Amino acid sequence: MLTFIAFILAGLSSCTEDEFIEPATVDLKITMTHTEPFDDPGGGPPFDDELEFSTGKLQLSSLEFEGERENNDSHYFSRDFSEVLVADLSEGELNQSVSFDIPQGSYNHIRLKLHTCATDSCAGLVFRGRWEQDDDDDDEDDGTSKKRGLIPGDPEELPIELNFFQQAETIPLTLKTQDNQQQILIEQDNWDTLEITIDLAHMFRYINPAKLGQAQVHGIGNQRRIIISANHNTEIYYSLMERVERSIQAVIK
Repeated sequence: MLTFIAFILAGLSSCTEDEFIEPATVDLKITMTHTEPFDDPGGGPPFDDELEFSTGKLQLSSLEFEGERENNDSHYFSRDFSEVLVADLSEGELNQSVSFDIPQGSYNHIRLKLHTCATDSCAGLVFRGRWEQDDDDDDEDDGTSKKRGLIPGDPEELPIELNFFQQAETIPLTLKTQDNQQQILIEQDNWDTLEITIDLAHMFRYINPAKLGQAQVHGIGNQRRIIISANHNTEIYYSLMERVERSIQAVIK
């Protein structure tokens, strides 16, 4: 009997303390902010044009979590979504509830990896809105307005669509607190939301609005629109693509 008790105690002592502590549960939220980026150019040149986005969509196939705790005990997990995770960025809603159980403790760094997923009808990250060009400067018309079907001096409003990650891509993020701290103490009842935010004002910071004025317009009649993707208006696409990852932040709240 004493031998059996000693065996049980030895087994208990081999377990880590964390195995007896329930993890903290946080819900995932994905949204976009500053949908009228030209209203606040963030230190860039002033804009007479108007640009705003009404809808956005992010599609993910999986998400990875890697946390480095102070005791050098790292925690890693991967969540594969059997059904593509679709985030409605304007409403901040997901097509399925997603939550994570994170072991409690003090983390020096927490890194996330988002794996985008495109479909035949939709890129991994899409924004849709409208762009209105102020054509007051077209009194000295160089022919550009006529080529684009504009009347000099009249504003033009067109739908605009941005398409990123038409192939599967990985987006690395560092999880931070709301006061921009990387060291995070995970405790129950301390946090309840892991929020991923795409800041459109940051994405469009310092962009030259004339580039949109020179963009190729697709379609005819009521179907006319500006499409920015790897295949359409590629110069604008790649200038924005460099900023996409820097415009995404992950914050625990």
